[in-house]
Amino acid sequence: MRKQLLIILLSLLTALFSGLSNARDFISLVKSCEGCHGTDGISTTPDIPIIAGFSYEGFLNTMDVFRENDRIAMEYHRPGEPETVMNEIAQTLSDEDADELAKYFSNLAFKPAKQSTNNELASRGEVVHKRYCEKCHTSNGRFPVEDAAILAGQWTPYLRRQFDNILTGKRLVPRSMLRRVKKLTGNDIEALLNFYALQGMEQE
Repeated sequence: MRKQLLIILLSLLTALFSGLSNARDFISLVKSCEGCHGTDGISTTPDIPIIAGFSYEGFLNTMDVFRENDRIAMEYHRPGEPETVMNEIAQTLSDEDADELAKYFSNLAFKPAKQSTNNELASRGEVVHKRYCEKCHTSNGRFPVEDAAILAGQWTPYLRRQFDNILTGKRLVPRSMLRRVKKLTGNDIEALLNFYALQGMEQE
């Protein structure tokens, strides 16, 4: 009887320490993400996207396209540390890691970036958005819908780079989206960027 109790106790302790170890590993993983994307996924760096509030599906899809190099990320250099690239980071994550991170960041609240806007351009951007973007990025891009990311309040320099990446083939997107983006002029894109920045400011 004593031997059986000892075995049960050892099993419980093993499970407990394993759980604590996994928890520490996950916390370390989150902290690694926050090193670039900011505390709770709220980036304070205009070139780095805010990832809090991503949809669960959208987060996993983003990891998949980075893993497969269907989307090429820029190199990011934190002071005193080696350069990092999201493609390489995504490729080191297990499916379980990506799933847990998707659950975590999708449950955090998105906080819009504070940035300047041109109201005249934003007014034109509203028209452009309604015509080309609202079908997928509903409610003026304020909410994540499956793979469609939040646009309202996202950093403008980051979004501008994404338009450029789509047009130059560095970021692969669904054909329907690519057709729409290709119809946009440079002025249309700047108008959209100001519209999304203004939408974010109005959420404050």
